[in-house]
Parts: sequence; C-alpha cells; structure tokens
Amino acid sequence: MSSIHEVAKRAGVSAATVSRTFSDSGLIKEQTQERVREVARQLGYTPRRQRTPEAKKRGGSEAADSIGFQFFAAEPSDTLLSNMFYASILSGVQAEASALGLHLLLHTTDRHSLSQEAPKMILERAVGGMLLVGTAEPAILAAFAQYVPKMVLVDNRDETGRYESVLSDGFGGAFASVRLLLKQNHRRIGFFQSDASVTTFQDRQRGYACALLEAGIAPEPERVIGGSNPVECAANLRQALLATNRPTALLATNDENALLAMRICWTLGIRIPEDLSLIGFDDISYSQHAHPPLTTVRVDKEAM
Repeated sequence: MSSIHEVAKRAGVSAATVSRTFSDSGLIKEQTQERVREVARQLGYTPRRQRTPEAKKRGGSEAADSIGFQFFAAEPSDTLLSNMFYASILSGVQAEASALGLHLLLHTTDRHSLSQEAPKMILERAVGGMLLVGTAEPAILAAFAQYVPKMVLVDNRDETGRYESVLSDGFGGAFASVRLLLKQNHRRIGFFQSDASVTTFQDRQRGYACALLEAGIAPEPERVIGGSNPVECAANLRQALLATNRPTALLATNDENALLAMRICWTLGIRIPEDLSLIGFDDISYSQHAHPPLTTVRVDKEAM
C-alpha cells in the first residue's frame, strides 16, 4: 500500500494536507480534497487510523488505544538505545503501556531541529496521546499540538503550564549533594554542565547555588564549568582543574559528565576521591562500573 508521502507528492500537497483531508477538519479546500482523494484512490492509499462514522458519533477515536513516544536526541549521533537515561524511561513506558493494554509507537529525531514533517504516527492520527521526551521547545510543542492535543512532557517542563510534565527533583538532589560535600569540609565546589539550556540541568544548578548560599558561601561564576559542545566542555574543565585555586569537589549535571570528569582527572594525575570529590547525577548503569565507583544521585527513571 502506498504511503501518505507518496500521495502528497503525486497530489502536489504536503503530508499534513493529506492527513487533514481524511480527518474532515474543514480546513482544506474542496477542490484540493477531491484531488487528494483521487490520487489516494489511484495509489490504493487508505489512512491507517481513519475514524469510522460510528466513532465520530461517539466522539471517540480508534487511536485511543495507542500512544506515541517521541524522543528528541541531544545530537544526531545520540540514539535512544545507547542513552542509558532515556532507554530506562522507555523501558518503564513499555511496561506501563503493556499493563494498560495500550499500543506504543516510537519515533526519534534531533532535539535541536524540528523535522521537516511531523512523525507519521501523528500525521495519520495513529495515536490518541503522546509522550514528548527530551524537549519542551515552544515551536515543537505547537507543531505537535496540531495533531495530538493530549501530550505529556517527560524530563522537561512546559513553562506555559499547558501540558503536564514528569520531572525528577533536580533541585533537591543537587542541594543534598552540595550539603554532603560541605559536611566533608569542601568550600571550593565546582558545577560541571554540558548544556545550560536544558531545564533539568538548570534545576540542578539552582540546587547547587542555594546549598552554597545556605552555608554562607557566595556562588562564584567561574566555578560553573561548561561549554557549547563536548570538546569545549572538556577543555574548560581541564583548565579549571589545572588552576591554582582549582575545585576540591565537583558536582556534575549527569553521570556522563561525571565520567568525562573522571577521565580528564586520570590524564592530569588527579586522584578521586583523594584529590577531588566527585558526584554525578541519574545513576545510569555505567556509573556502577567506574573506577573508583561513582557517587551519584539516583533518579527512578522507570517510575518517571
């Protein structure tokens, strides 16, 4: 059977127009609808989740038993299965969907660029709701809301308050971590981050700063170490660790950054924990195999 994209190309319209033609949205000119339907008939295309007259009368949808899992990767090379944090979240989603008797459809794309077209699962109204995982950019939310009004953000916050969000307590975890380091008599505590635009990392930085303030220590901007890309982050951390007043302790925004810090310390001859105390965040499986074992804040990813 032909796809929605083949129909769109032959009819000279967008895939969204094809989808709307079969959803009776009333937004498409009748002449355009006729052309799309004729091309669909010629190609043998049938919308996979077209609503039946009975479903329309009930106000329901045949897609109500399906949900979508849309993963936005931090960069094109980031895959869902290799991402220890989001792979665990997907595992929890699969288990819960199975328990509820729901079908689960999966799609991934780059966090920093919206695809030219929305995923097929929402263009064809194949899902009754969707989990947006890894982003809360307004443009992306607006684009997806055209097709799926029922959305929940996972590991991100909708600043408009329109959609529900599922978050870990990044503020509390970072606050408790810095308190622990302060009890160990550390005063030069650094904060290592990879992407300052991520809302969960911002929460963790606020927890870090507030714990210092509670102890009467003014947060120093130079103690917040990061960059615009992984290479710059590593270079800036190396520079900070070579300074005469280098941090004696470091809180990383996640375990991947903490493991990177461990590798840099090893090349510089800085011993952990003798010369530098280090705390990660998320408790991904790799942290258990670090040498020495990584102290980290556990996030219950499956429960999220």
